[in-house]
This record gives sequence, C-alpha cells and structure tokens, in this order.
Amino acid sequence: MKFFGFILNYIDIGAPLLALFFFVKPFKKLPKELLYIFWFIVTQLVTNVAASILEIAKVSNYTVYAANVVLSFCILSSLFYSLSRPIIQKLIIVAAVFFVLCAVYSISKGDGIRSYNSAVSAVASFIITACCLSFFYGKLVTDNKVTGLTDGALFWIMIGVFTYYTGSFFIFISYKFLIVQGDNAAGILWRFHNLLFAIFCFYTIYGLACKIHQKT
Repeated sequence: MKFFGFILNYIDIGAPLLALFFFVKPFKKLPKELLYIFWFIVTQLVTNVAASILEIAKVSNYTVYAANVVLSFCILSSLFYSLSRPIIQKLIIVAAVFFVLCAVYSISKGDGIRSYNSAVSAVASFIITACCLSFFYGKLVTDNKVTGLTDGALFWIMIGVFTYYTGSFFIFISYKFLIVQGDNAAGILWRFHNLLFAIFCFYTIYGLACKIHQKT
C-alpha cells in the first residue's frame, strides 16, 4: 500500500517525463499546436520536480505550485486562442483578464504564498474546461464534415486536457475545505489529482505514438 502511495505521489514527475520522450523523434515536424502541449508538459515537469525537492527539504512550495497554475494557464489559453474562431478568441481574452484579476486579488491576500492557491486553480480549471468544450463543439458539430478527426494527435491530447482539468476543478473547489477540516481526504484527493495528470500524459503518448502525424 505504501508503494502504491509512493507511485501516486511522484507519478506527476514520471508521467510527463515519459511523455516528453515521445516528442523527441517528430519534434522538428510538430505543428504549432503540439508545441504548446510540449511546453505545457515541460512546465508541469519542472515545477513538479521543484515542488517535490522543496517538500523533501521541508521548505514551502506553494509559490512553485502558483507558478505552475499561471504558466500552464497562459500556455493552454494561448493554444485555444490559436485554434478558435474570432468570437471565441474574444471570450478567451475576457476569461484571461478575469483569471489575472482573480490571481492578483488572491495572491494579494497571501494565497499561493502562505497556502495553496486552490481558488485560482479552480478558476483556471473551469476556464480550460470551457475551452475544451468549445474545441470539441467546433470539431464535432461545426466541422462535422471533417474526416479522420480521431486520427490526429491533438484530438486525443485534448481529451486528456479535458479529463485532467475537469477532474481537477472538483478537487480544487473542495481542497481548502478539507484542509481547514484537517481531513485526511485532502491528501487522497491530491493523489487523485496526480492520477488525472498521468491520464492526460497517457492520452498524449497515445496521440503522439499512434496517430497520423507520426506516419507522415
């Protein structure tokens, strides 16, 4: 049981590291949208490693996690902006401004410095989930005449992004309550968060390894 818990604690390092190996061979041929995913995974890996090192050293790592949330949001919102129609792009800009205001207000109160910034994480997760739904709507409904949609790596990676951020949203909105209650479930939820991120990485690996852009 302890071994399983150890795996869940550090799978947020092992999974993105494995996913990055699948970017190596086709890296020069990657379309722009997959480069956003590459840098998103790099950001996750670097900040997760830094957070783990600080935790082992018994130093607060809340700032590192706050940087993770902000940088990840910037990368993914830029990706969705590049993929969206003009009207959706305007909504993404409005959502990004709202996120920045929430982040500034939250950090000014000490969240992300003295405690985990779950509120901003929840806002980021909600916005990214909405962007994913917009992406799927555009591909499956608006562009329903497009063939071979599931043959592209991006479609499967977006399923991973949607799974990760949708599940994380519910974790983040309950995280602070569980911490205040001193409930051991907070630790379990965080391991579940790591598992969700690993699922995203496995969808990314599947897309990169098995889909058309690797064969061209």
